[in-house]
Amino acid sequence: MANLSGLSICVFGGDRREVELVCALIDSGAHVSCFGTPTEGLRSEAVVAPSARDACAGADAVILPLSGTDLGGNVKITSRPVAVTRELLAMADSAAMVFSGIVRPCLAAECAALGLAVVDTGEDDELAILNSIPSAEGAILMAMQATPFTIHNSNCLVIGSGRTGLTLARMLHGLGAHVWVAARKAKDRARAFEMGMEPVDFPDLSHCLPQIDIVFNTAPALVLDRSLVYTLRRTAVIIDLASTPGGTDFVAAAERGIHAELAPGLPGKVAPLTAGRILARVIPRIIENEFRKREREHEPGR
Repeated sequence: MANLSGLSICVFGGDRREVELVCALIDSGAHVSCFGTPTEGLRSEAVVAPSARDACAGADAVILPLSGTDLGGNVKITSRPVAVTRELLAMADSAAMVFSGIVRPCLAAECAALGLAVVDTGEDDELAILNSIPSAEGAILMAMQATPFTIHNSNCLVIGSGRTGLTLARMLHGLGAHVWVAARKAKDRARAFEMGMEPVDFPDLSHCLPQIDIVFNTAPALVLDRSLVYTLRRTAVIIDLASTPGGTDFVAAAERGIHAELAPGLPGKVAPLTAGRILARVIPRIIENEFRKREREHEPGR
């Protein structure tokens, strides 16, 4: 278990996952203030602040949800969005660290202006790999609900061979699907081939897509543009797991009559308890490591 004794931590927003996280932070010895976090199941030791400024006041660490802020710098909370502004972050300790699953340019700029360190928790391998499990299960569930046929024997394309993409491809393969994996790097295409799947280079997507029943996109960029969407069958289904705005031309999909869904944040929607336990397992360790790293950097003689 991480040792966070003496640290004051602010948790902004979130859902049931953050309730599990708050409990773990308290067990690690931290003093925790929350704003916008669900109160059901919250430990009595947690301070439910009356405002975002009160929650942030004097905090050594500020934790935002895995979804981070939206493009406007707002964090989704249970009642209304809260803008994570320079004025709000200035309420924290002058040496505070900000932890966020996605670091938007607006958040990075506000932290930089105040000299606050910002940590992208979404880049942590342990967290991302563990979260890929409920993400993949949720994506497959959505595909099952959107199709009149089984995953077994269907033609499935997974775009992106990152941590979520590989987990998803492996699960689909285990269900008996014919799986293609689109990857930019040769080593990732080689891994897909080793796993018994069909590797696809991105320039070859237009040749692959006409035979695909279900497309799962995990790439955080516009991959399925209008021209590629129009190569799909009208009966095809697109499940896009990338963060907003996704990697699909949804307007083109609608024109084509193709069922396309943007589905970011699946762990918290399909398996909030498991996803919360993942946060509780990993985030305290990340915080402890970051503060230890800072202490080492400020040791005499360094």
